[in-house]
Amino acid sequence: MIQLGPLTLGTRPHLVAAVSDDVAERDAESAVAAGVDLFELRIDQFSSAAPDDVRQVSQRLRPAPLLATIRVAAEGGAWARDEQARLALFTAILPHVDAVDVELSAKEILPEVVEAAHAAGRLVIGSYHNFEATPIPEKLAGFTNDAKLLGVDIVKVAAYCNTQVDVQTLARFTVEHAAKHLITIGMGPHGMLTRLFFPALGSLLTYTYLGAATAPGQLTCSQTIQYLTDFYPDFRQEDVSSGESQTPTV
Repeated sequence: MIQLGPLTLGTRPHLVAAVSDDVAERDAESAVAAGVDLFELRIDQFSSAAPDDVRQVSQRLRPAPLLATIRVAAEGGAWARDEQARLALFTAILPHVDAVDVELSAKEILPEVVEAAHAAGRLVIGSYHNFEATPIPEKLAGFTNDAKLLGVDIVKVAAYCNTQVDVQTLARFTVEHAAKHLITIGMGPHGMLTRLFFPALGSLLTYTYLGAATAPGQLTCSQTIQYLTDFYPDFRQEDVSSGESQTPTV
């Protein structure tokens, strides 16, 4: 188990809703009341990425736990500025969120993001996205091990599933490596079921959205909550935290 703000991940399915800065406060409150556990701030899609504007959005969504993502275009995002500007923004928003998500391919800034996040007591999700195919198991295991050596707390794998065999590959990878703290998602029509059933295999978070979808194959917020409620008796169970952070420090 690992702690993300007040949430103890690994005890039950935990649901993330991706949001932009136009999310209405009442919609966010309704989502939390219905079963959303935390919000992913897709800062790359914000109308303004100025630190003060991002801080205002984070304050509007509190007290829900927050994950900050500044996704680059190559991995499905809209961030178009240089890496040093992205690093500066990550650093500026750390006091206002509980975790950050940065791509494993972001070699220029990943070590510094990890160091800054851990110094602030925040989790780091190191993410990998493949919008065309599911890598072979050896490749999945390889970059997961490399990410752990860099200090990443949770490894997120989002890969496109062209067949049910791809779903089986991701399922086997999740079961075999769940102890390393994973989020595993299959994208596309074949991968849709992974968003519902991979938490049972050890995937720590599953994703939905408020507003516009952020990845192929995402279910709506209401659909996701209904299915998770149907399939997991403990989905709406309140987290019981020990009060001790499990976030590694540097």
